[in-house]
Amino acid sequence: MKDIKKLCTETSFVRGLEYFQMGNVTDLEQFGNKITATVEGTRDYTVTIRTDKKTITATCTCPYDWGGYCKHIVATLIALSENYPEIKKDKEKKEKKIKKILNNLSFNELKDFLISELENNPPLRNHFTIYFSGKSSKGKSLNGYKKEINLSYREISDLDGFIEYETEIDFSYIRDLADRYIKAENPLEAATIYQALSEVIAENMEKVDDSDGYYRDEFCLAIEYFANCINEAELSHIEKKKYIDYFFGKYIENDPDYFRENYDGALSEICLSKDDLEYWKKLLKPHLPKNLPDSEQWSEYYQAKELLLTQLYLLDSLNHEKEFYELVKKYYRQEEEFCLSYIKRLEKDNRCKEAIKIAEEGLNLFPEHMLIKIRRFLNRFYKKHSPEKYKQNLINLFIQNRDWNDYERLKEICSKEEWKEKILSIIINNLPKDRDSFNSDTIIDLYLKEEMFKEALEQVLTKKSLFTLDTYYKDLSAKFPKRYFKAYRELLIPFADSKMGRSHYRNIVNYLSRMKRIKGFEDDFNQLVNLLKTKYAKRPAFLDEMKYIKPNI
Repeated sequence: MKDIKKLCTETSFVRGLEYFQMGNVTDLEQFGNKITATVEGTRDYTVTIRTDKKTITATCTCPYDWGGYCKHIVATLIALSENYPEIKKDKEKKEKKIKKILNNLSFNELKDFLISELENNPPLRNHFTIYFSGKSSKGKSLNGYKKEINLSYREISDLDGFIEYETEIDFSYIRDLADRYIKAENPLEAATIYQALSEVIAENMEKVDDSDGYYRDEFCLAIEYFANCINEAELSHIEKKKYIDYFFGKYIENDPDYFRENYDGALSEICLSKDDLEYWKKLLKPHLPKNLPDSEQWSEYYQAKELLLTQLYLLDSLNHEKEFYELVKKYYRQEEEFCLSYIKRLEKDNRCKEAIKIAEEGLNLFPEHMLIKIRRFLNRFYKKHSPEKYKQNLINLFIQNRDWNDYERLKEICSKEEWKEKILSIIINNLPKDRDSFNSDTIIDLYLKEEMFKEALEQVLTKKSLFTLDTYYKDLSAKFPKRYFKAYRELLIPFADSKMGRSHYRNIVNYLSRMKRIKGFEDDFNQLVNLLKTKYAKRPAFLDEMKYIKPNI
């Protein structure tokens, strides 16, 4: 669970866990390195997870694009971790069956089958052609690869060239081809393949209907592998210049604009020597703004900021100290990223007192949610030299970031009296408690840590959520059985009315199973079960699921 939490926002994790517990993940299976599942949401979404060496990539057909993985991917990852032995066993069984069939086939039978499939399946034919063209040591031109990849788009697009929602091209064949060249110690041919793939994806983005999440992920991988291949080739600076020119040109072109950071990242990956960095700096110079535009001109402001931050990165990497400080002093009060760059450089130059002064100035300049990195920096100095500031900084970090490590550190350095009489109340008063805030679960967890069980119960009940009741069942149901049972009953009936379907009925049964274990309410439980069976007597699927609920004696 901890590893999954790192891949998504807190909200996506909570929603994903809820989807998993509600049984919304279906058709979960694995074959080879590909895992697929259907996740029920506002509609059915398809989740695809691929394992490639040591990396894992996941995509979903939903339109989510807020950072990290969506709730559907999270739900699938949780289902995968919870049911992995069964999924692995099923995978091995299917693969064993396929291998057995293959072993019993003659060469001609396999050849006839393959020819038939290639005749009837143009995308497979295209896949086959590109994959096995890798046998040639010569390779193709950039345009040749692009032409082949574009065929995959044309095969699945409509008459106007648009790709329908949830339609995904499997690019694994092109990565397989690149791998063949890498194994043959020809990384530059593989780089050409990844360049072609990235360009084709970028050029077709406007033709993709609500699937940019998947195609964006594929683009990111293509650019990452493209840069890796260049480094694998161990080029001299002169040989590498054309690739620096390429990535920088794409970076300045900024079309589509949401890929700009990928080209910037590729430049950082391949510009390793002083000559590389100096050349990048020379390319950047004509594009540098004289000033940051007004922040209300958001697009111009953002682009100018990114260019200036790149210049700071280059000046710092090249150790052009005077130029760095001249530039960062001009802007550090306008943007927290400039402020943080200033702080890090001061520390690097052993000017720690000045770094602390600038960091403390930053605390008064920027909104609290932008200060986490600055506060982390200050913590290292406050811990040794300023205990009171260290405490206050930990309080702010926990309230803003809800990192329990900060909470434990804070509690360790406080006396019991100070903790109970002062610090704890400050934290409680500043944490969100509104019913609809997913972050409000933090206050419940805090109450439980402090053994403030009545307060935790009130917060749980305020949320009016069966999922929340389930989450804190072990902690609170035995301590407050009457109120917990009542809360379940009040929420379960409208929940049962909310929709239909086998997975929904299973969720009802799961909640009833929880209720049944609360001691002292056997008659009330049986009345509720009978009420539900009577109310939904015409729903055979519901009654079929209810057979697992026996009367409470």
